[in-house]
Amino acid sequence: MRLFVAAELPAGLRRHFASLQTELEGELPRVRWVRAEGIHLTLKFLGETKEALLGSIQEGLARCVREESPLRLLAGEAGLFPERGAPRLVWVPVGGDLDGARRLAVAIDREMVRLGFPAETRPFRPHLTLGRVKDRMTAGERSGLAKVAGRPGGAFPVDECILFESVLRPDGAVHTPLGRFPLLGPGRAEVGA
Repeated sequence: MRLFVAAELPAGLRRHFASLQTELEGELPRVRWVRAEGIHLTLKFLGETKEALLGSIQEGLARCVREESPLRLLAGEAGLFPERGAPRLVWVPVGGDLDGARRLAVAIDREMVRLGFPAETRPFRPHLTLGRVKDRMTAGERSGLAKVAGRPGGAFPVDECILFESVLRPDGAVHTPLGRFPLLGPGRAEVGA
C-alpha cells in the first residue's frame, strides 16, 4: 500500500484550483496536472507500506493528533517551485496558522518514526501541488503562469487529518481515505470519548 497523511481542501477551493489549472493548460504544456480532487495538504508521506501496519498507523494517528487544535490556513498565489533554476512543480504556498501546521506535521512525523518510518529531514513547508513539470520550461511558459498567478485561493480550515492510500494510474493518482482523525484540541479529547 502506498500511503500518506494529509488534510483535504473544501470543495469550493478545489473548484477554484481546477479553474486555474484549466486556464494554465494552454500556457504550460509541459506540466502534468494533478486531478482537482487530489489536491491536498500533505502532512507526512509514508510511501510503500505493508498492510499489516495499517492498524498501528491508524492508532498512532488517532493518538498523536487528538490533542492538536484545528487550524485555519490560507492558500496563496500559484507559482513555480523552486523559483530559481529548473522548476519541478506548479504549486501554491500555504500561510495562516503555520506554527500550528508545523506542530501537527511534527507530531505525525514523531509518531510515524516510532512505528519505523523514516524521519523527515527537511523542514515542513506547507504547500498545495497543482502540477508537476515534465520538462524544462521556456521563458514564455514562465511568463504564462504570471498571467493568472495573482489569484490567491483563500482561507480553509483543517479540522482533521486523513490517512490516504494512493494508487498510481496512467491518468493520475487516485486517493482513497482509509481513516479520518479529528483535531480536537487540548482537553477536548475526552469530551466526545
